Amino acid sequence: MKVDITGRNFEVEAKLQAYVQEKIGGLDKFIARNDQSVARATVVLEEDASGREDNRFVCDAVVSLPKQQLVAREGTVNMFAAVDIVEAKLTSQLGKYKAKHHEAVRRGKLLSKWMGQSE
Repeated sequence: MKVDITGRNFEVEAKLQAYVQEKIGGLDKFIARNDQSVARATVVLEEDASGREDNRFVCDAVVSLPKQQLVAREGTVNMFAAVDIVEAKLTSQLGKYKAKHHEAVRRGKLLSKWMGQSE
């Protein structure tokens, strides 16, 4: 999955950029194989000095899939923690998306075909 990382009122360091790439980019294992090539994530990291102190760092993530867009937003004291929470939210949303839009593989039917051919 392609991940675009942007900083708003905040300079994204290489360490943080690699962390976001690892966490949000790693979500492609929850996406069906035929949708992985089209999936795209946009992550906006911002420092909101005007907000409350405990929500100073905000992470917005939008994952674009063929049939839907998944959105997660979190603000915390630490940018790395915000990325972790957004990843957890997106993981949950991707599980629901996958259950709704993709059929389960019916191995019993495949197994019976294979067993029938070997006799």
